[in-house]
Amino acid sequence: MEYMPGVQPLIMMVEDHPLIIEFVEAHLSREQFRLISAETCAEAISLLQKHRPELIILDVVLDDGLGYDLCRAIRSGGEDGRLIGLADVPIIMLTARADEQDRVEGFHAGADDYMVKPFSPQELVCRVQAVLRRSTGTSGALIEAGPLSIEPRRHEVLVDGEQVNLTPKEFDLLLLLASSPGRVFSREDLLERVWGYSFLGNTRTVDVHVNRLRQKLAAANELCGEMVGTEWKQGYKFIVPKEHAVGA
Repeated sequence: MEYMPGVQPLIMMVEDHPLIIEFVEAHLSREQFRLISAETCAEAISLLQKHRPELIILDVVLDDGLGYDLCRAIRSGGEDGRLIGLADVPIIMLTARADEQDRVEGFHAGADDYMVKPFSPQELVCRVQAVLRRSTGTSGALIEAGPLSIEPRRHEVLVDGEQVNLTPKEFDLLLLLASSPGRVFSREDLLERVWGYSFLGNTRTVDVHVNRLRQKLAAANELCGEMVGTEWKQGYKFIVPKEHAVGA
């Protein structure tokens, strides 16, 4: 659904500390969000088979497993395919681990954002709102480049007519780059435009998302993977193959 304040989007929180859930729920409810919660991976999977939240807040360390593994399961649709309809739901991960490698692992698992405990609940609410705006509020005209088609209104990417499953952040990155072919976006530009804040100066998350985006596009068609180009020491740009450029 399109994100609009006041329509009470459903948020799911997977966290094994009830007081944290209660605290977050109080702040989310003030902004007209509804919250359902689970304390374990198993409970979360059970709830996800009954509900489709607009966003998931996921703790890394849970009693019966790691949030990284649950994130990967959601992104892959689950072992039995029962979570396939949730593969593109935005995920914000929470953790007490503050080192860079843990954040990178979260993004590799498919997370869209990351917060370190202890955290400000108001900042979490702001990040929830920003992720929802960027993942569901996109609109615009169809973009086509060779075998690649990007449909902003449907939030779909097709390669040779077949849909490519991207996370919301991967889609937003591709859409931004493809909307201005040839323009070089610095990592800082991409953090500001796609994530909405500076990410405390950590630009490695951009590299992680771009690499994952390239891999998915290349798996569908090698040419499409090459469309997301690197400008050495500057950033990234969208490259339209010469044979598909206007006037070619």
